[in-house]
Amino acid sequence: MNKQKNYGMNIIQITLGIMMAAAFLFFIIAEALLPQENFTDKGTCQILEATWERILPDGTTEPITVPGECEAKRGELVTIATTLPQEQEDIWWCIRSMQQDIKIYVGDELRKEYSTIDTQLFGKTSTMGYVFFPIYSEDAGQVLRIELMSDSSYAGFVSEIYSGEKSDLWRYFFRMYAPAAMIAAFMLLIGVVVVGGSLIIRFFYKRNVEILHLGTVVVIASTWMIAESRIRQFIFPNSTVAVYLGFFMIMLLPYPIFSYINTIQKYRYEKAYMAIGVCSIINCIVSTSLQVLGIKDFFETMGISHGIIIALILALIITVVIDIRKGYVREYRVVAIGFAALIVAGVGEIYMVYVNSSQYNGIPLCMGLVVLLFTAGMKTVRDVMSVEQEKKVAIAASESKARFLANMSHEIRTPINTVIGMNEMILRENKDDTIKEYAINIKSASQMLLGLINDVLDTSKIEAGKLQLVENDYSLASMINDVVLGIKVRAEEKKLKLLLEIDESMPSVLKGDEIRIKQILNNLLSNAVKYTEKGSITFSAKGVRDDNGFALKLSVIDTGIGIRKEDMEKLFDSFLRLELKKNRNIEGTGLGLSITKQLVDQMHGTMDVESEHGKGSCFSVQIPQQIIDDKAMGNLQQRYQSISTKENVAQEVFVAPDAKIMVVDDNKMNLKVMQALLKRTQIQADFATGGNQCLQMTREKKYDLILMDHMMPEPDGVQTLHMLREDAGNVNQNTKVIVLTANAIEGVREEYLKEGFADYLSKPVEVVKLEQTLAKHLFE
Repeated sequence: MNKQKNYGMNIIQITLGIMMAAAFLFFIIAEALLPQENFTDKGTCQILEATWERILPDGTTEPITVPGECEAKRGELVTIATTLPQEQEDIWWCIRSMQQDIKIYVGDELRKEYSTIDTQLFGKTSTMGYVFFPIYSEDAGQVLRIELMSDSSYAGFVSEIYSGEKSDLWRYFFRMYAPAAMIAAFMLLIGVVVVGGSLIIRFFYKRNVEILHLGTVVVIASTWMIAESRIRQFIFPNSTVAVYLGFFMIMLLPYPIFSYINTIQKYRYEKAYMAIGVCSIINCIVSTSLQVLGIKDFFETMGISHGIIIALILALIITVVIDIRKGYVREYRVVAIGFAALIVAGVGEIYMVYVNSSQYNGIPLCMGLVVLLFTAGMKTVRDVMSVEQEKKVAIAASESKARFLANMSHEIRTPINTVIGMNEMILRENKDDTIKEYAINIKSASQMLLGLINDVLDTSKIEAGKLQLVENDYSLASMINDVVLGIKVRAEEKKLKLLLEIDESMPSVLKGDEIRIKQILNNLLSNAVKYTEKGSITFSAKGVRDDNGFALKLSVIDTGIGIRKEDMEKLFDSFLRLELKKNRNIEGTGLGLSITKQLVDQMHGTMDVESEHGKGSCFSVQIPQQIIDDKAMGNLQQRYQSISTKENVAQEVFVAPDAKIMVVDDNKMNLKVMQALLKRTQIQADFATGGNQCLQMTREKKYDLILMDHMMPEPDGVQTLHMLREDAGNVNQNTKVIVLTANAIEGVREEYLKEGFADYLSKPVEVVKLEQTLAKHLFE
């Protein structure tokens, strides 16, 4: 099972990333501001053959081999001397400082002095570098004396000494060391391109690219090669800063390596890599502190960095072997070959560092990185192609699902429309209490079924990004009362107390998506009733005012079964019901909380959950709203009764015996439902079973309004509307047409209005909404 990145690994990666950025920043600033240390005089580089002696402190001498090493304590002055030939030409000599301060005398004249102690920011030894000094013909027969001193393990070391013509000096060093530096520069360019491309993909396409870490590996490794090159003093004005950068790169190299490995291994061994990351951070901090305080130079602590790299190599070998045994290596088998090449290269690189084969420093590492980068690139290309293929499949599936949802909405809502419509007539006209009770149960079950369908449709719309918020002015008291009345009956059926804590000082009129806020509240209250067997449900509503404006804070507290801590993170998963065995008899799709959370997020609100298993839960949402009328809402019951009375009066007076309308629907049961629902309005209604019949009837009789179904055999509702508008001899050419359809997918209202319909009504038909719509268009 794949593990997600935890906070610990994130912190480690961020810390090491900051350290890496700080190292580069320090290098750039220091190279620009600190004094120049390097002297790029040109000369030849042939190893000088001469007889050398060491001058001891007591004045005696002993032979010494150059290059070579003699016994010397840290900080002890080592003096070597030779006599120049009697016939001497003008020539340049060169000796390499091995973290040593150097003074060169010809006779009693100080010909050259080298030290970086005064120009570097911190550290107790001078930086390694070539020291060039001239020998003239008049120096023939004089004693050449070289004094070396270092507070490091190189105290007694004397490097090779070169001599030759100036014109050959530059050519020799570049012939020896420039190839490795050029390879490093090329690798650096590749690394920058990989990192840059990965960052562009991450920020513009919101997709994480694993190879970003590997690109960082290449940048670090190539930077180290350039900084460690023996021709660095000809490239950078301050060699010490370049040396520091090289050490920083070695200390930080494990970071992008284990980040990449951890990613492609799907975080299975994250704890091991975290441990390596922590060691890298500690090593970087401690080594830098020792260098700054002058206790130990980077060179003396570099063994620890190499040890961490070796530990990373071992961890990589072990985890790959485990993955081979478990079959996981199939996920990255191409990259595993690159890992093998990098491991061999890494071991070879460390070996070369310790045998001082500087001419080829970094080349084995580059070769290993090239192989790894190539194999990783192959994996990335394969993954991208796989993602694109999956994207095409997902798009096709999404389009198929959208078509299915539209059909399902129509096909299921059509019979539900018949059930709810006919049942409404039973409730209106029946006088038998027993049958009325049956009809009430049918209505409840129908509404429940409709709610389940709406949940599925809402979830699909949210996933497809097609759910749109429709904001209008609404009465807060009316909205709250609608919700309370809707849940009150269900609470009473389970003998639960419904407690209200409503802040009467809230604004009376707000602007927002009233329907979606009702949906949020209905979901929370329904859940509370479902999962509470005894006790109470407390519904709290209050306003929150701050610098950002006004927000509704709505809370639902229950005394139900509560939620276990381990289930909290799964609370908002779609189609998931917690403790399924225990709650198997509870109705619902398991979509309510998922939809609620996504609706709250879409409204830029917040949602909080507090729960104790076995004692109850508290769900709170805070949703920003715009104040339209800041007058206090007042007593909820009185306010609602006033609104309700006005609505009832308006509803009761809606009769239109002179109005003539046509209803067009290919389903005869739907026509019977509409006939029954229109009975109390006394409207004169004619009915057509298709588009062609509608066109024929409209040529013969003038109607005030036409209600048209959409999904009919050809011509469908939209086609019939266009044919009606184009029929010049039709007396109803300009009559308003309202679409009456079971297509309830989000956004279809706007599409129908664009087609030319005057309004939109969805099935199942809500009686009140039907009458309000008819009144609006007949009397305006």
